[in-house]
Amino acid sequence: MSATENKKLALAFFEHLMTGGLDAALALADENVVWRVSRQPGVIPLAGTYTKSEIGGLGSLVAEVMPGGVRLTATTATAEDDRVVLEYLSQGVSPAGKTYDNRVCFSLEVRDGLIQSVREYYDTIHANDVLFDRTYPAETLAEK
Repeated sequence: MSATENKKLALAFFEHLMTGGLDAALALADENVVWRVSRQPGVIPLAGTYTKSEIGGLGSLVAEVMPGGVRLTATTATAEDDRVVLEYLSQGVSPAGKTYDNRVCFSLEVRDGLIQSVREYYDTIHANDVLFDRTYPAETLAEK
């Protein structure tokens, strides 16, 4: 597939996820797809590696921390060869009423018309503060 076709596939994947079409989204992913959410699970509960059968569970975790739903607005989409990078504005409200307003970058590998991998990057400090009510002391955040 061309880079343009790969980009359309990646955008369709996220559109299905945002509109409740988990099965339609997963139909665009390889059986061995891996979704990696940045950081370690001990640092942020959503972090970790998810297989195809676990992607729905990731969506359930997000629904728990944003019960009113999360709104993803695509801001940029770039593709070259088998790589697609999508940037989204991610917004929602936590159960405690805190506003979630984060920028998320997804890097996808597409091969043979199927998504092979997804890597997700975002501001983990903001996510932990708003979604999990975890704050960090200044010394933890200081550059070394």
